Amino acid sequence: MFILVTGPRHVGKTTACWKALPGLRATGLKIAGFVSPPLLNGGGRKTGIEMVDLTTGQRQKFARVVGQDETPTVGVYRVIDGATEWARGVLAAALLANADWLVIDEIGLLELRSGTGFAFVLEPLADPERIPNAMVIVRSELASELAGRLGRTDTVFVEVTEANHLDIPNQLVRLIQAARAKTG
Repeated sequence: MFILVTGPRHVGKTTACWKALPGLRATGLKIAGFVSPPLLNGGGRKTGIEMVDLTTGQRQKFARVVGQDETPTVGVYRVIDGATEWARGVLAAALLANADWLVIDEIGLLELRSGTGFAFVLEPLADPERIPNAMVIVRSELASELAGRLGRTDTVFVEVTEANHLDIPNQLVRLIQAARAKTG
């Protein structure tokens, strides 16, 4: 099963995925890949992005919001030196891991239009024999493009909205458990 967790910016896609992981692990599933939770200041304002390796638990600051006199490298962010290489290493190891589920937060413009970032994962993701189960976070406006590019017939779209974001973690757990029951 290939799950695309979609939604607009800042709706809670990463948080929903993050909150689903304990429920999935409690059922004995082995999960590899990474999530990219926001770094927040004391007032709850986003100051950057962290990456968490889901196999080891290791954390790496990935990017920070740029100041007024700085040039961003992606959107409003400046990617930390070495962070992209670290994340690529995490993802490459996850592709080789004997995991039940691969989680990628997220596939975006860099991968789909520039062939950079984590674009190397697109070919393996397109092959359900190689990667039978994956959950990928992608913004709504890129979800159809990603699904079309991969061409997987087992794609399920889970849309996160302001109205349902609190229910999505449980929905993801139920969806994955149902898929496991069918194949298991």
